[in-house]
Amino acid sequence: MAHISPITCVDHHIEGNFRVTGGYDGRVVAWNADNTERWTESFDDLVNDVRIDPSGSRIAVAAADRFAFVLDARDGSRIDGLGPHGDDVNAVRWSPNGDRLACVMDHLDTSIYIWERQDGGWLPLVLEGHESGVFAVAFDPSGSRLATVAEDSTARIWDIASGSQLHVLRHPGDPEALDWSPDGKFVVTGCDDGIARVWNPDDGSLVRELTDAEAAVRFIRFDQHSERLLAGAYDATMRVYECKSWTLVDSLHGAFQWERSGAFTRSGIVVGSFGAQPIEHLSSPQYPSSNSTHNVSPTFGINSISATRGHLFVGRDDGAVVDVLRGVVVSRHDTIVNTVATDPQGMLVASGNYRGGIHLTPLVRQSGGVAAPSLGSVNPIATRAADGGPINSIVWHPSGERFFSGGYDGAVRVWLRNGDCVSTFSAHHGPIKSLAWSESADLLVAGSSDGSLSGWRDEKLVWRASADDLVLVNAVATADEVGTVVSGSRDLRVRVWDAATGALLESLPIGHLKSVKAISVSANGETIVTGSYDGTAIVWSRRDSAWRWRVLRLHGKPGVPAVALCDGNIFTAGWNGSVGRWALDGRLTTEYPASSIN
Repeated sequence: MAHISPITCVDHHIEGNFRVTGGYDGRVVAWNADNTERWTESFDDLVNDVRIDPSGSRIAVAAADRFAFVLDARDGSRIDGLGPHGDDVNAVRWSPNGDRLACVMDHLDTSIYIWERQDGGWLPLVLEGHESGVFAVAFDPSGSRLATVAEDSTARIWDIASGSQLHVLRHPGDPEALDWSPDGKFVVTGCDDGIARVWNPDDGSLVRELTDAEAAVRFIRFDQHSERLLAGAYDATMRVYECKSWTLVDSLHGAFQWERSGAFTRSGIVVGSFGAQPIEHLSSPQYPSSNSTHNVSPTFGINSISATRGHLFVGRDDGAVVDVLRGVVVSRHDTIVNTVATDPQGMLVASGNYRGGIHLTPLVRQSGGVAAPSLGSVNPIATRAADGGPINSIVWHPSGERFFSGGYDGAVRVWLRNGDCVSTFSAHHGPIKSLAWSESADLLVAGSSDGSLSGWRDEKLVWRASADDLVLVNAVATADEVGTVVSGSRDLRVRVWDAATGALLESLPIGHLKSVKAISVSANGETIVTGSYDGTAIVWSRRDSAWRWRVLRLHGKPGVPAVALCDGNIFTAGWNGSVGRWALDGRLTTEYPASSIN
C-alpha cells in the first residue's frame, strides 16, 4: 500500500507518462501510467502539493513543515530544501522553462516566494500584498507574470520583474484554486461560493462564470493545449469543460475520489483519492467519459469519534462506522465518513459523509440494558443526501428528537430522527467545521473556517464571535456546568468563550505545534482534551487557576482528528487508524486497532 491516508495532490507528466502523488501521511509516491509504484519518499509532515518540472527530471514538493523540497524524479532522492518559510507551504509551481519555483504559504506568511537557481544555490524574490493565507499560484506562459489566490477574497495578477500588482480580482468568497491557460489567454479561479470564474489576465475583466458546481470549487487545471479545463468541487464531482465555448462536456464521479487534485494524462484524467492510490478516468476518442477504474485500496484513517456510556463509535476513510468496543461495523457509507454522533438516549447513530450523505443506524437493547448494533446488519433505517458538499459535523439536540448538521456550504440543516430534513439556514460564509449544543445557554454553537464562532437559538443568530488573531475554527465543544464554549483553531490556540454571549473569556497557552483539529471538554470545564495535526493529543487540567498539560503520544502522523471525554476516560483517534483509551492522568490503558475491524 503506497499511501496510508488520503491523497492530497497529484501531477502527471505527459511526455514521460508518469505521475506523482502526495498525501496526509507525508509520503510522495511516483507511479507508472498503470498506477504501479516506482518509488516512495517520506517527509516529516503532510504533503500539500507536488509538481513535476517541464523536463520531467525534478519534482517540487510543498510540505506542511514550512519547506519546499526538490526531488530527483528518477528515484525520489532530495536535491534541495527551500525554506523555512513563515508557515506551511500550500502550493508550488515551476516556471515554464523550469528555472524558477514559486511557493505560497498559509496565513502566517502571506508572501509569495519565487525561488531562482543562482550560483549553485536558490535565491528568493518576494512579492507582498495578500492579507491572508495564499492557496494557489500559477505562472503565465512567458514566465513574466504570476497569478495567486488567497483567503482574503482576492486573486491577484503580478508582474514579477517589478513586483507590482497588475490586477486585483475580487470574489464574494474565498478563492482557493486557480490555473493560467498555457496559451496565456485566461486565468480561471475556483471559489467557495461554488463558481469557477474565467478572467482576462491582461485587463482583469471577468469573462465568464461557470456555475455548474453545487459546492465550493477547490481545484482548477487546464490541459497542455488549453482545450479543456478540469474543475473539482466539493459536491464530489470533477467537471470537464471545453474551453472555446466553456461548455460542460463531462462530469466525473468516484466513491472515494477526492476532487482536491487532478491532472490530464495520455489516456484520460487522474484524480486524487481517499485511498492508497489515485483514481483513473479513461478517455473516449474526443472527451473523457465516466468509464473509470476505481479499484483503489481503501485507507482506514479515523475522522471522528462518538463516545457515550458503553459505546465508542468511529467514522473511517473507508466509509465504515465502527463500534470499536464490540469490534463490528455498524454502517457503511459509499465514501469517507466525516462525522459520527450518538443520540442522547443511546439508541440511534447519525453519521455524515463527504458526499453530503446522512445515515441513521439503530441500536438494539440487549441484556443488561446496554444498546448495541444489531449483529450481522449494517443497514441504516434512513439514508439522506444534502446539497452543499461534505458534512463536517453532526450534533444532537438534548431531546433526541432532532439533530443538526453543518458542512462546506456554511449552512446548518435540521433533521428529525426519522431522517427528514425540516429546515436549512445559512450560518457562516465559510465552511462549518464543527457544531456543539450548549444546554446551559440553550443554543447551537457553530465554528467555521471563516475565523468565527456563532450561537443560534430557533434558527436566529444570538451572537457571533471572533478575535483579531483567530484563524479558522476547527472544533468547538461545550462545558454546560459552567456555561462555556471551548474552541480549537488553526492558529494553535485553545480559547474559552461565554456560551450565552460569545464573549472571549481566556486563551490557553500554546501547546501544539500544528493546527488544533479536535476538542472535547468536561462538563465543569476543568479538563480539556485536544487533538492536532502535529500527531499528538493534549489533556489540559486547571489547577489553582492555572492550566497544566500532558502530551499524549500514540498516533503520530498524519495527526489526531478526533478526541472524546467520557466516564472518566479519554479517547483519541488517529488518521493512522488507531484508537487510544487513556486515564485522566495521561496513562494509556488500552489501544484498539480499529483499522483491523472489517
